[in-house]
Amino acid sequence: MWQGIAIICCMWSAFLVHKSLQQQINIGAFFYDNELELEKEFMDVVTAINGLESEATFAFTPLIKRLKPEDNSVILQEHACDLIDNGVAVIFGPSSKAASDIVALVCNNTGIPHIEFDVADEEHLEEKPNHQMTLNLYPSQLILSKAYADIVQNLGWRKFTVVYDSEDTKATARLQDILQMRELHNDMVRVRKFKRDDDFRVMWKSIKDERRIVLDCSPDLLVDLLNTSSEFNLTKQFNNILLTNLETYNDNLQDLTADNETFAVNITATRLLLNPDPQAYLHQYGYVTQQDNVVFESNEPSRTLLHDLLHDGLQLFAQAWRNATYFYPDRMSVPRMNCDFAATGGRTWQMGRYLTHLMKGTSGMNGTNFRTSNLQFDEDGQRINFNIEIYDPADNIGTAIWDTRGQITHLNSKAKVHKKIVYRVATRIGLPYFDYKKDAVELNLTGNDMYEGYAVDLIDAIAQEVGFDYVFVPVADQEYGKQDKITKQWNGIIGEIINNDAHMGICDLTITQARRTAVDFTVPFMQLGVSILAFKSSHKVKELDAFLAPFGGEVWLWILIAVFAMSFLKVIIARIAKAEWDNPHPCNRDPDALENLWHLHNTFWLTVASIMTAGCDILPKSPQVRLSEATWWIFAIIIANSYTANLAAFLTSSKMEGSVTSLKDLSGQTKIKFGTINGGSTYNLLSESNETVYRLAFNLMNRDDPSPYTKNNDEGVERVTSSAGEYMFLMETTTLEYHRVRNCNLRSVGEKFGEKHYAIAVPFGAEYRSNLSVAILRLSERGELYNLKQKWWNRNSSNCFEEPDPNATPDLNFEQLRGIFYTLYVGILIAFIIGIVEFLLYVQQVALEEHLTFKLAFIREIKFVLRIWNNKKPITSPTPVSSLRTTPLRSLEKSMERTPKSARRIVLGRSSEEMRELPPPRASPSCSSSVEREGEREGEREEEARV
Repeated sequence: MWQGIAIICCMWSAFLVHKSLQQQINIGAFFYDNELELEKEFMDVVTAINGLESEATFAFTPLIKRLKPEDNSVILQEHACDLIDNGVAVIFGPSSKAASDIVALVCNNTGIPHIEFDVADEEHLEEKPNHQMTLNLYPSQLILSKAYADIVQNLGWRKFTVVYDSEDTKATARLQDILQMRELHNDMVRVRKFKRDDDFRVMWKSIKDERRIVLDCSPDLLVDLLNTSSEFNLTKQFNNILLTNLETYNDNLQDLTADNETFAVNITATRLLLNPDPQAYLHQYGYVTQQDNVVFESNEPSRTLLHDLLHDGLQLFAQAWRNATYFYPDRMSVPRMNCDFAATGGRTWQMGRYLTHLMKGTSGMNGTNFRTSNLQFDEDGQRINFNIEIYDPADNIGTAIWDTRGQITHLNSKAKVHKKIVYRVATRIGLPYFDYKKDAVELNLTGNDMYEGYAVDLIDAIAQEVGFDYVFVPVADQEYGKQDKITKQWNGIIGEIINNDAHMGICDLTITQARRTAVDFTVPFMQLGVSILAFKSSHKVKELDAFLAPFGGEVWLWILIAVFAMSFLKVIIARIAKAEWDNPHPCNRDPDALENLWHLHNTFWLTVASIMTAGCDILPKSPQVRLSEATWWIFAIIIANSYTANLAAFLTSSKMEGSVTSLKDLSGQTKIKFGTINGGSTYNLLSESNETVYRLAFNLMNRDDPSPYTKNNDEGVERVTSSAGEYMFLMETTTLEYHRVRNCNLRSVGEKFGEKHYAIAVPFGAEYRSNLSVAILRLSERGELYNLKQKWWNRNSSNCFEEPDPNATPDLNFEQLRGIFYTLYVGILIAFIIGIVEFLLYVQQVALEEHLTFKLAFIREIKFVLRIWNNKKPITSPTPVSSLRTTPLRSLEKSMERTPKSARRIVLGRSSEEMRELPPPRASPSCSSSVEREGEREGEREEEARV
């Protein structure tokens, strides 16, 4: 027992010795009566520092001065001097509730370090020499202002309203960078002020239509401000509020969102970034709060920014004291200063200035002893290095981190994805991108099931790829998006996105520079250009006489008249020409009559053969006939070549329906009017371009009356169709192709110009933009975008006559030349009819001469005709073999002496009656001998025939 008592006494003695060896350091602090939680935090941190090491060589002894709100600078000075007289090595506080910097002035005169942990006014140049001993752990207002401006720009806000408390003297310094944006964009940035006792509804009413608000207010006013703004639809789903106060997390916004079902505004708040691993002792105690002069404790830990900054201030001073003790152990003693002595010009505490220098020189980069990150000061004691965390106060999820270099790093993207949001997709009615289903009313469809089109399938594919829900919101004005030059307001789909009434917009929405200043776009899902939509008459079946089209009807008539006239004239000229009369029997040198070969049958054949460039075995001899024939040949060559030259162009006239083949040709004429959608992307392309052709086309459209501009593509297509070639419409090639395959009266003119891209529009800074872009790229790589286009562009397409390429070599088809074939068929048919009639007459004659029936004679003759390999036929008519058997030789000789009809000679000046009375001509001996030899050969042929 006595041994145990001895051990306890030894331990107690050792403890007393240790305590006697520890250096006791007095530290002073100012707290107001309603800052009991800060005072308790101060005591807890001091206790924790004193108990960190059992072998610590110093211990802090806190000396606290409590203040009242009505205390003035005189009382503050008395308390500060009292602390200095008690030998404090540092003074903390007071908070920003103090209206004077008298504590900083006292510390500066005595050389006692002064640490502030609350926001303070920015120092002017003349005030800096009086604050050499002061360090402020609260972030510098100038750098904090830059942080807010960077955050606003990162959110993509171009148009917003700044709302702040006019009674807060530090608000303008905290928001000066954002307010300077108002000077650059007065029409985009508005400013509203309020006071605590004002009716907040008056202020909210003045910005009723605002969708983005930068709100700077103390945490105790936040709930009231947001509640009153709900009456003016400022807390809906597509509104955004940025809270700039770093202590916003003091108010429980979760309760506000739970009580108000219509409270769906997107709130973004800022707070000082804390180290992720806090010390255990920071949460082992509860905290003390005071409301309505009632003090109560709670076991739930709740820390504020001032708690953390006060903690870091104590840790900073403890670290500086350790370092100073290590380097100057003999000089680090408790200061013995007096305010009156310092005021009379006495020396200040030199080690205090050394401690201040050590604290200003600390880097504090990710220090484990500090609650806030990146603790660093400048020469004036202002904190210049810190990180701002951008977070969602409703869910307490950090989304990004801002650093003093101006960089913003996004965080917790996966956590934000799990937060299910129904995205509103703005679009407009217009085929083939978006339209109502025809059977939507009959089937009683609602929601997204009511719509169909390319955009519907595309969004559905992207939603399945990314994983989100959506609802279509057709815009009321059916506009793509155009900015009013006076009000600077956007309408259509772009206006819906800017006003936060939609998360994204999709249709045939073109990326333009003007629109990119208002919204952002994903990667393009379709590439296109601009082309000219023109009217094309429906395909007409060519007439049978299409091959006659190169010449008019009267030309053909005159050609026929010329053929017949020249035939008759040739006969007359040939009959009066002496050289055209020939001896029919060359053996008879003294003929009784001459024969003229030029009669109507021969002259008509020669005339037609000249036009057809065919040869002929009879030619003129006399000069006058040759001259007339040569003249006719010249005429025939010109007619034939003119027909050949005009035939191809005339039969392919459907390929050359106009001289307009490009925008340049369209701008160079005034007969055909042309236009485009008013305020659309094509309109902006022509109006903003410096190209001569584009500017000329734009000026021509502006001068036309009535206006050539339309509200949409459907109106432009209707005007092209109804004008029947007097109006052309400039539109995107994709939409043009869609209408052209469905209307055979439409065609595309020229090549496309002005390359464009369709993409999905999203607000600036939308975090889901990258996900949409990645999904579009994946769909494109898998070929699904191509399949979607083929599905909707070729759906319900008409089987129109395929328009040939006007630049290609024209090919004549059967439809254009069928008349020539029909003419050939008719000519052959007539020739066969004449031949058949002649054949039947011949068969009848054979039947009579050979005493056969018509049937037997027809069978025998038709068999001979079908033997195409037999080219010899015995003579049966006009002197058949059967008649030769019974005819006596004398009768045969008499019949041979008769002159056949075809061999009758014609003598000039004698009629046919006189020619019959003339005696037959006597043949010469040579001719008689030839006749006898011919008779002998004839007799031999008869013998062979009998055999």
